[in-house]
Amino acid sequence: MMFALTSGDHYSTCGRCHGQSENPDRGRQQFSRKFYDNYISDKVFDKRFAENGRQALDIYAEWRPDIILLDLMMPVMSGQEVLQQIREARKDLATTIIISSLSSHKDDVTICAHYGVQGYLVKPLNPKEISRILLQLYKQANPRKAADIVALMQYL
Repeated sequence: MMFALTSGDHYSTCGRCHGQSENPDRGRQQFSRKFYDNYISDKVFDKRFAENGRQALDIYAEWRPDIILLDLMMPVMSGQEVLQQIREARKDLATTIIISSLSSHKDDVTICAHYGVQGYLVKPLNPKEISRILLQLYKQANPRKAADIVALMQYL
């Protein structure tokens, strides 16, 4: 299953992660990417990562993933802008898009619901549950693929 992930998010609240970077945002990005890379199953998902919203759109256009895990807070172009581009400008209502964000603010959730997201996950996320949650949301959005998705769940 193809899966694209925006890793320009702000998953961690640490300023620097293990001395990786002098730039706090870069350290958070690296931490986030490692989190998702480690805890989203390689047995089930082919993954690609974007460091900003523009890169996320480029990956989407080139690769057309089944699922996009999209953060709202990204450099260059926000997650809401990426979502709007995919849904309105590119007229794609079929790709499963799941938001992963620190924000549970009603306005953010409402805007994302307007653009037809299949899920909205508020961080912090449970690392042991992330792959299962993604597959469940994908199954709900794609009931015709349910048997294939259930088969994939055995690998989690």
